[in-house]
Amino acid sequence: MGATGSCCSCEDDLPNGADDAKRPGRETRKRSASEFTIIIDRRSGEGLGIDAAPEKNGTLELKGITPGGLVDRWNCSQPPGSQELVKPGMRVVEVNGRYSSAVQLIAACREAEVLHITMMP
Repeated sequence: MGATGSCCSCEDDLPNGADDAKRPGRETRKRSASEFTIIIDRRSGEGLGIDAAPEKNGTLELKGITPGGLVDRWNCSQPPGSQELVKPGMRVVEVNGRYSSAVQLIAACREAEVLHITMMP
């Protein structure tokens, strides 16, 4: 995944122009107590190093994490016993204020900026 610079392997499922998707209004999404947010800096253009699949409920299910990728490095930077480790099977529920649309989440993951990614176990 990291070689193409995309956030996940499901990019072929996006309709044309999805990269140009506009941000939805900044409505507040109700968070679950089990959710946590990771912060990943993609300003260098490096890919997240994840494989994810869009779900009908508007989330992305993590299928795999590439060793050495940005998300793997996030995991390695966490203290022992951290509850904020990203693992396959978890879901991406929000990225930089975008939620309820897998297409929007994928588009947000592709942006070369600091990403605030909310995960749900």
